[in-house]
Amino acid sequence: MTFEKLYFYSLVLMVTLWIPIPGISSPTIALFGITVIYGAVTKKGTFQWNWILFSFILLYLMYVLYCIPSKNFGQAGKDLEHKLSFVVFPILFSFRPNFEVNRKKLLSAFTIGCLILGTYFVIQSVYHFSTTGDYSYFHSSAFAPSHHPSYVAGFFSFVLFFLISEIHPTQSRKRTWISIAVITFLTILHLPLESLSGLIVLGCLTAFLVLRWAWLSFSRWIFASIMILGILCIQVVFWIQPSLKDNLSYTSSIVSHYVESPTKFIQETPSGMSGNQARLVVWTITGQIISDHPFGIGLGNLEGEMKHRLIQLNQHELVEKNYNPHNQFLQLAAEIGLFGLLLFLITLFFIVRFAVQRKDELLVFLVFSLTLNCLFESMLQRQSGIVFYMMMISAMLTVIQLPKHAEK
Repeated sequence: MTFEKLYFYSLVLMVTLWIPIPGISSPTIALFGITVIYGAVTKKGTFQWNWILFSFILLYLMYVLYCIPSKNFGQAGKDLEHKLSFVVFPILFSFRPNFEVNRKKLLSAFTIGCLILGTYFVIQSVYHFSTTGDYSYFHSSAFAPSHHPSYVAGFFSFVLFFLISEIHPTQSRKRTWISIAVITFLTILHLPLESLSGLIVLGCLTAFLVLRWAWLSFSRWIFASIMILGILCIQVVFWIQPSLKDNLSYTSSIVSHYVESPTKFIQETPSGMSGNQARLVVWTITGQIISDHPFGIGLGNLEGEMKHRLIQLNQHELVEKNYNPHNQFLQLAAEIGLFGLLLFLITLFFIVRFAVQRKDELLVFLVFSLTLNCLFESMLQRQSGIVFYMMMISAMLTVIQLPKHAEK
């Protein structure tokens, strides 16, 4: 087997297998690492410096530095272990082979992994419903037991953008119909996932693609008609899944109450609060911690400080649930300070700048997906999030071919 095939197959295994089987991520990463080392030793791959990837390593070094003021070295050590992707993937993909990886084949393999994952979710939900009669298995975490719903929505939306933007109908009628079927299936699965950030990303993606197509293809009157039709489609979605409309209305009401007086909102919030109420409370608490510690509270200290402040506000239920800030930007600023947050934001900016220069819309969308999800979840605290985004960003910055339209 040639090194090119060995590199590609080991990369496919690393990118694909952990999606349906999360526990296999470490062995596949190790296998890819061995392949990279073999390429470096045999001179079939060379180290090429990349400042964007180095910035992730620098971010990890800041996390290491902020272990010094830690009061909980056990938790700090776990956090550092989870964030090793900030170092592992930049180093692995800095050793670049003397060829580029076939973009369509690799991303198609990732699509298959997501398709297997979605099929598993449906089968296990149908099975549990058939044995218990409980409809809750078609909702949120019960529907997606192996990954958090927001992370799964991130996987699926990435596949949707890839299929819509880079699989062209003129290439193969069979492939076109398969793509349409996969797009329909993964889009529908967003409903039982019930991820707020996932639905927002899906809505933005749909609106962008439809409006761009309408603007380029039709007159302004038809463009306006399509916008109205889109609003009606939203109403249809609410009719199909009433819980989404109820969730949106409820969220709007509690946000209005929160804006009037955050402190009063926290004090009056009863037990048994919803996820959206809990987010507003932990966001407020985390914001207060950042205000008191603008240079960071240290790695491993945030959860303890949040518990202390929640106890002072009689939010004992949230203390028991041991929530993180549910916002990666707030989490990062609280742990390693505003300078750490600034480094992260600058890194995202340069990735987008790089992607725009290379006309890689999929990479732009990937950063958009990460940014929006980070507003509602601490996306880089769990392996599902940090492995996916770091792996894909690193690969697309270095070894994956450009889309065909950008090569012209």
